[in-house]
Amino acid sequence: HQELVGARFGKKRGPLAGRISRVGRDFIELNAEVPLVPGDGIVFDTGGDTDAEQGGRIFEVKGTRYFFQHGRVDFARLKAGDRVWKTDDPALAKRLQQSFSGRIEPRCRVGVDVRVSGRAGEAMCVKTCEPAPVSARSAVLLQTARTAPLTTEKLREHLGRFGESVYELGELVNELDGEVILPIGEMNRLRRELVFALDAAGAVKRAESQEKWREAFARNAGAALNSERACGGEAVSVLSVLCRTQEQLEAALKTDVQMIYADFEDLRRYRDAVAAVRSSGSGSVIFLATPRIQKAGETGFFKMIENAAPDGVLIRNLGAIDYFRERTSLRRIGDFSLNVANPLTAQHFIGKGLERVTVSYDLNLEQVVDLLADAPPDWFELTLHQHMPMFHMEHCVFAAFMSKGTTFLDCGRPCEKHSVRLRDRVGMEHPLRADVGCRNTLFNAVPQTGARFFDVLAGAGLRHFRVELLEENAAQSAETIAAYQALLSGAQDGENLWRALRAQSQLGVTRGTL
Repeated sequence: HQELVGARFGKKRGPLAGRISRVGRDFIELNAEVPLVPGDGIVFDTGGDTDAEQGGRIFEVKGTRYFFQHGRVDFARLKAGDRVWKTDDPALAKRLQQSFSGRIEPRCRVGVDVRVSGRAGEAMCVKTCEPAPVSARSAVLLQTARTAPLTTEKLREHLGRFGESVYELGELVNELDGEVILPIGEMNRLRRELVFALDAAGAVKRAESQEKWREAFARNAGAALNSERACGGEAVSVLSVLCRTQEQLEAALKTDVQMIYADFEDLRRYRDAVAAVRSSGSGSVIFLATPRIQKAGETGFFKMIENAAPDGVLIRNLGAIDYFRERTSLRRIGDFSLNVANPLTAQHFIGKGLERVTVSYDLNLEQVVDLLADAPPDWFELTLHQHMPMFHMEHCVFAAFMSKGTTFLDCGRPCEKHSVRLRDRVGMEHPLRADVGCRNTLFNAVPQTGARFFDVLAGAGLRHFRVELLEENAAQSAETIAAYQALLSGAQDGENLWRALRAQSQLGVTRGTL
């Protein structure tokens, strides 16, 4: 985790083809590590100015010698050892273009579960239970296989070629008795007969009904939305606060915030956070955030969250949805990393048991309003104030520059002792934070707010808003929270709040992606 990829180029170069072994008068010799054929584009890494870099399309290949169009490459600039990158593959580009050219019609696929049976001297029988119970039998009898018998993999390969039909192979159960074989042509005919039988059984109608699901969803969501607005026009907006330190959490409790998210680097401190909320007597509820990324073998992080006994969990990855699905005593809210940008995704996660989901950071104001119009606004929460996370990475800057260790076992955990910022080319210093899995997130130095659009969002039915703290101390946290509480209560308007925060903030506040 202390190694980085090379940053010599400002653009993608393609795969490394190898290094030049010899430079001729009008050719180079190369033991290519990737396929190179005439027409492919390559570029040479000569270590000089990229504006004068050498490269072009391969004109001819003779063994390990590669020739180029006359006058396109200055071989005097090349030397043995220079790296060669493959930048273009016309054949691959053509295949890719064919995959998306022409008219593309969205199609719902219907899974077909298949059971295959038979033995040598008998016909092979294929039966389905889903989407309709049909069967087909081969016209050619199964024969004992001397070589290459029918395996489950081969059955899936040949029986699963449904092509442009509405079907796709689901579960396949192989009940063939002994090692047998059937001609490929008969397998293809059997598959076509199966498709015909499914069509005749009305399976296509099921696919067509799924195609109309979007329309039904829109109608149901619209009805729910109209009902909510008719009955709850005076609904009160709710502010939640995400705290990353115990100091911020205690400041939030003093401002009577009713909903607190704790996002601590050290998950062992979650117990203290829960205890602080419970002992405060404020009546606040506390949700604990999962790591943004969860890998195999890291379910122990989820157990630590569960053992802290919070009121709920801020879900940040699909693994957490699966783990906490059976923990029905815990409330669950989806965070921005689930990337809910449309009503279909929102309904999917609400159907997984989430109480609500955070609106994707990819959406601008108009798109958020459209989302609220197409689905019940009570499904959503919006982050109104935050330092935008710019990127999340496996590389640990803390360990790379502040430790001689190679893993979390011997790095000494400098992330727990130091505050780190990365300075960009214009002098902005962006805060860097590490999580429990040693993954680093770089946050924008400038906090952003959507306060100016609060009235529009509230008018669209949105009721749940969030403020995320990052490096604020207790006084700064209390001041920020109070400002947004005033906004939600109507005592402060968004334009003045934005300007006030900008005047009080050393770095200033942008108007945000909204």
